[in-house]
Amino acid sequence: MLFRDDNKVRVNQNSISTFIGADTKVEGTLITHSSVRIDGTVVGGVVADGTVVLSQSGEIQGNTIAENIVIAGVIDGNITVKDKTNIEPTGEVYGDISTSKILIDEQSVFQGKCNMNIDRTKSKKGRLRLKETLKPNSEADAAAKTEAKPAAKSESKPAPAEASKKEEKSAALKVETLE
Repeated sequence: MLFRDDNKVRVNQNSISTFIGADTKVEGTLITHSSVRIDGTVVGGVVADGTVVLSQSGEIQGNTIAENIVIAGVIDGNITVKDKTNIEPTGEVYGDISTSKILIDEQSVFQGKCNMNIDRTKSKKGRLRLKETLKPNSEADAAAKTEAKPAAKSESKPAPAEASKKEEKSAALKVETLE
C-alpha cells in the first residue's frame, strides 16, 4: 500500500541558514529568525521563526518553538509548532506537543500529550463551542436577566413580606363583606 506524503514538512536545504554540527554543543537558548538544522546538542531550547530540522544525531534538551519541525533525533522538552510537526522513524519526543498538524511514524517514540488545531475555529467541534459562547440568549444569560429584574423593581414596589400582608388584609376585607 502506498501513502502520499503531502503532509510532511518539505525542507529546502538552501533555506537553512543556521547549522549546528554533530560535534557541537550549545548551552542556552538557540534563537534564529530563519531555519536551523541541528546535528549536535542544544541544552536550553530552540526558538526559530522557520523550520527546525533535528537529524538522527541531534538532541534538544529544553523547549522548542518553531514554524515547522522535523524530528529524527531526540527532544526532551515541550514543543510548540505553528504549522507542521513530523516525527520520523528514528525520532524520540519526551514532552508535550502543541501543533496544527502532526505526522508521527509508527516506529518513533512519543511520550507526552498532543494538542492539535491550536486555532480552534478550524475544527468542527471548536466552531460549535465558539458558537455556543457567542449565543446571546444562553441559559446563563437568561438566568442572570431574571435575577436582575426583581432586584431592580424591588425599589419601586413594597418588599414581598409587606405585599403579602396587604394581600391578606384585602382578602380578609373581601371575606367580611361577603358574609
